[in-house]
Amino acid sequence: MSAAAKSAAASNRPRRSQQQRREASRRRLLDATAEVLIAQGYAGASIQAIVERAGLSQGALFRHFENRLALMRAVANDIGDRLLERYIERFRALQPDADQDWLLLSLELLRDNCRSPLQQAWFELLMAARTDAALHQTLAPVWARNQRETIALAARLLPEAHATLGEARFAEMVEAVVSLFHGEAVDQMVRTDAAADEARMRWVYQTLSAQLATAQ
Repeated sequence: MSAAAKSAAASNRPRRSQQQRREASRRRLLDATAEVLIAQGYAGASIQAIVERAGLSQGALFRHFENRLALMRAVANDIGDRLLERYIERFRALQPDADQDWLLLSLELLRDNCRSPLQQAWFELLMAARTDAALHQTLAPVWARNQRETIALAARLLPEAHATLGEARFAEMVEAVVSLFHGEAVDQMVRTDAAADEARMRWVYQTLSAQLATAQ
């Protein structure tokens, strides 16, 4: 394509509004921060490393976020939203099937979500918060929100289990399973044992199945 043709094609593209450009820049910064957390850890997630990956300037970053802590809070919220969206999309894409064991499927999808690269970015933030008081204070409400939304999502996707166990017991079940798979995912960073993974999943599935049967 000639230079003139390229110029004509570019001029024919719809121009993005200022709001659209701002949203696109913010999205690039959030994505870049998560990618740096995964690749380099929290200690390596400097402002410079983030803007270089995003292809933006530090000035652009600070037009969206007051400081690094505000950026990490936004990233933590964004990661929580994206993990829930990922779970919903994969759960619904499988299509309801009367012969499908939805409890086992739910557990397998949850385990996979907990082992995803995006979840690793969240783990990096949590582990850094152990010794960073300001980060801890910033992440505490994000963690609480994620917990509430995870339980609410589980209740929507598994209405029969929610109705069988009741609000309190269902929430306890979800929290216990999520915590188990989170811990397992952290262990996976240095330990791989397929046989142990299979046995653990079998135990969780059998335990929850028994609880649901007893509650009916």
